[in-house]
Parts: sequence; structure tokens; C-alpha cells
Amino acid sequence: MNAIKKWKNILFLLPSLIGVLFFYLIPFMDVIKRSFMDDMGRNYTGAQNYSKLLQSSSFLLAGKNTLAFLLCSTPLLLASSLGAAVLLHQKARYTSKSSILTLLYLLPLAIPVAALTGIWKIFFHEYGLINALLDFFGMSKIDWMNSTYSMLVVTATYLWRNFGYTMVLWLAGLSSIHPALYETAAMEGADSKKQFYYITLPLLKPLGFTVCVLAVLNTFKVFRDIYLISGDYPHKNIYMIQHLLNNWFTNMEFGKITAAALVIVFIASWLVAGLQIGFFWQKRRNYYEQE
Repeated sequence: MNAIKKWKNILFLLPSLIGVLFFYLIPFMDVIKRSFMDDMGRNYTGAQNYSKLLQSSSFLLAGKNTLAFLLCSTPLLLASSLGAAVLLHQKARYTSKSSILTLLYLLPLAIPVAALTGIWKIFFHEYGLINALLDFFGMSKIDWMNSTYSMLVVTATYLWRNFGYTMVLWLAGLSSIHPALYETAAMEGADSKKQFYYITLPLLKPLGFTVCVLAVLNTFKVFRDIYLISGDYPHKNIYMIQHLLNNWFTNMEFGKITAAALVIVFIASWLVAGLQIGFFWQKRRNYYEQE
């Protein structure tokens, strides 16, 4: 019976395994091979593509902008959404009223990217609403998407689109914490700050890894918004790694594309692994402290 059950499980998973093999693993192995060949994939060039990549000023600029955006926007999103989730959970204990509020917070996520482009133009165009207000108060207009303010606009848009979704994830974690823990802590004289530090944060750490990874992955989606607004070559402050890969693909520079893709996968894997190790050691330390 155990053998039959084992084979049933294997047959159940077999279609998914075949799909992962043919649509992910085999293409990824081909990308690794193509990163050491010329653009046409005919001649072996060794590490020449990686050498060109590290000497490319465009790659360094795009990588710096992408990393700066990730390091700036992700902590802001996590901190602001967690703070809002804690306040909403404390005030309403996730009643029907708070459900309506969370639905409103999720609306920006449902807005199509094309419609978001129109919203951007309404506010940040040279003749948009914000510049109209600046002109009304006698201040000079700002070309938001072609100036040093462009990164601030992109960061604000990223926070606006992902704030509600991330807050709902935090609310799901908060709703799993039993209220008796807070009541007991309050009876022992712990204020709200101590309750947050000693109860809320430790119990949210398992969820925190997932939320952090999702926030990092969503930073790469901002390319669609920038591309629809500014095209292939936006302002240098918001020239992301996706712009570079898209332009190289247009020029059929497949050798550098595959090399860049592997570098990005390597860096992203180390970031995720670092987060996982950090959460693991924190969980282990908390376990020994409880012992």
C-alpha cells in the first residue's frame, strides 16, 4: 500500500516536474551556455561577455540605480505598511470597517499600468496638476520625470501601488496573534511600544521573510511604469537594469544579456539567502532565549 501511495504521489507531481524542467531548468542551462558564447551562439568566447559587462558604463549605471531604488523603497514600504497595519489592527481589531479600509487600500493594485500612466501625467507632467500649483504660488515649474526628482516620483508610485497589498499581508499575520498575549502584557505593565517589540515583532518574523521577498520582487515591476512614461531611454536617475536588457535585446546583443541575467540571478539569490539566514539565526536565538 505504501508503494502504491508513493507512486500515486510521484504521478501527481510528475506534470509539474516536467513543466519546471522544460520551461525553467533547461532554458536556464541554455542561458548559462550562451553567456560564454558570441551573440549568435556559435563561437565560444570564454569570459569575454562578463568582461564587457563589467566595463559597460550603462550596466554600472543601471545596476546602481536598481540597487539604490531597491534599498530605498523596500524598507520604506515594509515600515510604513507595518505601522499602518498595527494601527488599523489596534483600532478596529479587523472588523467590517477595517475590511472596507483594506479594500480601498488594495484599489491601486487593481489599476492597469496604462491607466497609471494617465494618472502620472495628470500630476507630474510639465503642465500637470503639481506644476499648476507651483505656478499658482509663484514657484518655477519642474520637469519631474526628466530631473533629479524622477527617482522620488518612481519611489512614491511604487509605495502607492504596493502599500495596501503589503499592509493586508501584515494584517493577516497580526490577526493570527492571540489577543490574550497583549492583555497579559498590559496587566504586567507593558506599554504599547514594549508590546510591539516583545510580542508583535517576534511573532511576525516568519511572515516577515515572505513579505520582504515579495516587496523586493515587486521593485522590478516598476520598469513597466517607467517605460510607458519615458520610453527606452528615461532620465539617467531612473535608468533601470530592465531598460538596459531591453535595449540590448533590441540590438541583438544576446551574449551580454545572458551574462547580465546570470549576474542578476546570482545577486538576487544572495540577497534572498541572506534574508533567510538572518531570519533563521534570529529564530534560533529567540528559541535559546526562551529555553
